[in-house]
Amino acid sequence: MRTSLLFLSLIFSISVFAQEDLLSLVDDKKDEGPKKVYATFKTYKLGNAQTIETVKKNCLDFRISHRFGNVYNMDNGDKALNEAAHTYFGFDNASDIRWSFDYGVTDNITIGVGRSRFKETYDGSIKWKLLSQKENFKVPVSITFFGDVGYTSVNSDLLYAGAVKNFETNDVHRFNYFSQLIIASKLTEWLSLEILPSYMHRNFIVQRVNADGVEDVNGFFSLGVGGRIKLTKRVCLIGDYFYNFAPFYQNNTSVFNPLALGFEIETGGHVFSLFFTNSSALIENNFIPYTTDTWSKSQVKFGFCISRTFAF
Repeated sequence: MRTSLLFLSLIFSISVFAQEDLLSLVDDKKDEGPKKVYATFKTYKLGNAQTIETVKKNCLDFRISHRFGNVYNMDNGDKALNEAAHTYFGFDNASDIRWSFDYGVTDNITIGVGRSRFKETYDGSIKWKLLSQKENFKVPVSITFFGDVGYTSVNSDLLYAGAVKNFETNDVHRFNYFSQLIIASKLTEWLSLEILPSYMHRNFIVQRVNADGVEDVNGFFSLGVGGRIKLTKRVCLIGDYFYNFAPFYQNNTSVFNPLALGFEIETGGHVFSLFFTNSSALIENNFIPYTTDTWSKSQVKFGFCISRTFAF
């Protein structure tokens, strides 16, 4: 009898603990809440624009980016096609080449350094994901901050070319600053969109005026938009555009707003971005204020990058 009671007690205890374990599992699932949305974009940049994506923790992303010359230039008149053939449709005239290293301090914070051929610019950047989109749009957007400090190392004659030099040379003149919020949402499995309110500041500028006589300014706001449309399992259409709000950039035939259009191709763990743009430079500090070509005259350039990620 005593043995039977002990056996029944043991069975009862196991049953109670099992029920508690099952209830704890149910409670855990309730506490988890909506999951994060991943892969809003597959790369850190679209064409010109940054995306919300960051480098994973303890990983180093090494990139060599290229921006070639104009595929075709209508300003060359009757010689446009001949000039295009002689430059191999822009491939002989690289307008910018950039080497960069980006390191994931955490999954949400990336720091980077790079050097660009355009204006011989050295720069340091930080990218910090502040908010992540959640499934079922419980949190509808992801938000990332991007900031970059640039330093141009061209000689003084080039730095001050076109300026009335009645002031002392100062190394501070070589610095420029760029800051941006990237607000993005993965609307469906095939469509991701982003908006990029930005601010650009250059410590020194050579004074220029537009057709209305409005002068250039050191600092101004710009607004970018970008998107990715999935066409097939491995091919996406990508594009981005920046609009500069400073009055100098309105009614101006010498500077234009940058536009990039192209394709993103995923192959065996690598993603290649192949696109065309009217901007000659690769980083925001340069292409936002200094895009001097326009799509309306076929002044577009081919761009791409080669990247390799190392885990530590």
